[in-house]
Amino acid sequence: MHILLTLLILSLTVLVHEYGHYLLMRRNGVRVVEFTIGFGPTLWSKTLKSGTVFKLKPILLGGYTMPVMEGEGALTAASPWAQFKISMAGMFFNAVAAFIAFTIVFYTNGTYLAVTEPYLLALHVPHALAPLFAAFLASFGLWLATPVLLVQLMCGGIATFFSSMSGPIGIVSAGSSVITASPDPLSIVMNALFFFGIINVGLAGFNLLPILPLDGGRVFILLIDKVFGRFAPRITKVYQFVSLVCFALLIISVFANDILTLVRGHH
Repeated sequence: MHILLTLLILSLTVLVHEYGHYLLMRRNGVRVVEFTIGFGPTLWSKTLKSGTVFKLKPILLGGYTMPVMEGEGALTAASPWAQFKISMAGMFFNAVAAFIAFTIVFYTNGTYLAVTEPYLLALHVPHALAPLFAAFLASFGLWLATPVLLVQLMCGGIATFFSSMSGPIGIVSAGSSVITASPDPLSIVMNALFFFGIINVGLAGFNLLPILPLDGGRVFILLIDKVFGRFAPRITKVYQFVSLVCFALLIISVFANDILTLVRGHH
């Protein structure tokens, strides 16, 4: 039951992220071929009025929005500004979802994330508005600060950096533990909302990293095109290769850390 609730929270987080991309694509004239939640064989599908095929798949650990890449309504035909907004939209929607979740939890429980308290004191935020400000710092603040926080972690050593990372196994395990520890229905709801907020911030922050195939990588390519002009294609090719290698190493390391943590937990 707790694992299913955790998977539902992960699926909702992905849905929020992908809907952000989908909405901005549609608003900027980009046609969307497919909007998918999950991986694996298709369990259910529906063709929307726009022509987009919505699909639900059983492995609820991700999803994607597939735009048209060539011809009329293609993503590549959109202006750089439109492509920037589309790339940022998923992360922004996650931050909004986290802000709403944290606001509810902080006002209900009367407690905030410890990392936000020094800022609340420095800004002399009135007590009645403190949960709102804390929710903003814990959502938008942590999202935008993620690259800096990761650099700080790396300065502490590569081993420390990777040991602090969690993949799907670690996330599901953490979510299940949080929900299992809830003593009553209200606590289950509040802890589930808090976990939903944390996962949304984590997904937004992870996608902000300037490496492909993450959203931050796509934004970085737009920046390369803007800054380097006619030299951009050569620089982009090198960047794409290095970026994808870094991403592969990151994913392998995160999954390895997940498995090692799981093995240690059984000893």
